[in-house]
Amino acid sequence: MQYQEVSQRVYYSNKEYVPLGEIAHSLIAFECLVKQAPEVLEALFPDAKIIDVEVFIKELRSDSIWEDLVVKLIFGNQQRFDECIDNTRQKLGIERIMNNNPNFLSAVLVAMILAGGAYYLGKSSTSSDKEAKATIEANNNTIIQIGAGMVDMTADEFTSIVISAIKDKEKLAKNALNVVKPAKLDANATITFNDDPHLKITNDSVRAMPEYKSASEELEEVIEDFHDVRLEIRAIDLDSTKRGWAVVAPSLHKKRVKLQLDPTIKPLDLKNKLSINGHITVVWGGDKKGNRMPKLIFLREILD
Repeated sequence: MQYQEVSQRVYYSNKEYVPLGEIAHSLIAFECLVKQAPEVLEALFPDAKIIDVEVFIKELRSDSIWEDLVVKLIFGNQQRFDECIDNTRQKLGIERIMNNNPNFLSAVLVAMILAGGAYYLGKSSTSSDKEAKATIEANNNTIIQIGAGMVDMTADEFTSIVISAIKDKEKLAKNALNVVKPAKLDANATITFNDDPHLKITNDSVRAMPEYKSASEELEEVIEDFHDVRLEIRAIDLDSTKRGWAVVAPSLHKKRVKLQLDPTIKPLDLKNKLSINGHITVVWGGDKKGNRMPKLIFLREILD
């Protein structure tokens, strides 16, 4: 088994203590992000075949947060390792990794983190999220210039490879936002790699990074009003306006949904009725696959 070790020093400039749990989650997210890096490295260096990646903690210090890590790129047997060096060194300069130059791998990782944040924000159409995305992309333009210069590529070529090589962009976004999360606990924090001020996630980018939410978590927060909707009554409780009620709204979803009555509606108004039309408010949620479905329906008004 042949491998190459590359050191990575990550510095969060937080001035206050950070809860251990936040650091642990960040380290796990960083490991997961590094394990996606071979997709980018193999796209940059087509002859390189990395069969596994391992991440080790060399040192962890609590004054701010210093994470001294070792990334082990595993290439397989000696022949594959030698072929990787011989076939790609003259093309794009993978010797920067082979010679344990940590800054090139750092440039790739920072570009991935920022790209993940921009991807996540790009799913939103709000003006604030668009501005945050532009902030992160401006930071990433600097990182991309550094990375592209190291392998004799244009910035556009480097960007295209980094973005297109990652297959699971949702996973990338989740890992990226969780890597940055400890820095968000300090209003002025930045994240710097290998003591290089150019390889930095700026404070503006840290603040622009949102909290990661899964598709189902995002859907749970959606509340919508609907007018003149037919409800099929499946269960009633004349002793309560909140418990024991259930309906199906066929025009919205086939699922049986919990119903809650507005205080102005008397339970007896629904007695002996199989269906009604009314104005409703729907709280949308999602299943494990992220599919949208109603979680709760408020009946605001019964229509005659």
